Amino acid sequence: MKSFGTITPSSNIIVERVTLAMTRDVPDVSPHFARFGFAGRSDTVVEDYHWPSMMGAAQLLADAHVDLICWNGSKGGELGFDRDRVLCQRIEDELGIPAVTSVLALDQLLRGAGIERIAFVTPFRQPVNDKIVRGWTAAGYDCIADLGAGLSDNFSYSTMAPDVLKGMARQVATEKPDAILFYCTNLPGAGLCADMESELGIPVLDFVSAGVWGALSALGLSASLPRKWGRLLV
Repeated sequence: MKSFGTITPSSNIIVERVTLAMTRDVPDVSPHFARFGFAGRSDTVVEDYHWPSMMGAAQLLADAHVDLICWNGSKGGELGFDRDRVLCQRIEDELGIPAVTSVLALDQLLRGAGIERIAFVTPFRQPVNDKIVRGWTAAGYDCIADLGAGLSDNFSYSTMAPDVLKGMARQVATEKPDAILFYCTNLPGAGLCADMESELGIPVLDFVSAGVWGALSALGLSASLPRKWGRLLV
């Protein structure tokens, strides 16, 4: 039995739901979770991770002797991908456990498929979307469309209706991206990816399911995932 631990903000309810749903299809893996306190607005200016919170959550997971730690959060896309690389390195150096993040997993999936032209569907206000576009552009992607729902409270993102998210995906699809990203780990987009791929004819990725894929891939278990989570995750 292999195990992985996931770090998630305290106001996030989607990460655990999706992780448990995805790992039901994977034999011999045990997922575990640690939260750090965050229950407020996500549109405040943040230039770095709060390292005591992140490393404290990682330490709690290390106490369970997990084989891998995953930061299933989207903030690294705004801060710059190198912040997530530093986080993974710190976890490995200080705790002796390899680590992955959803941002780096998405980057791996997109680059593996040769995809550069991307569009974002987010729950955020435009200033946050602008930071996301800057972060992904700096990583070499052509961000041709972004559409936010104008929300700012972290918990509220989890309440977005599937039909609203589908409509937003259809809207950014008119710009002809090569892939669409449901951009937030408290956004209920994972279960919509396969249907939207069938409708739109392009890959549709979700941040949470990408993070779970990244963890399972690092453990050598991603081949067990069914196509219902998206075409690039199999």
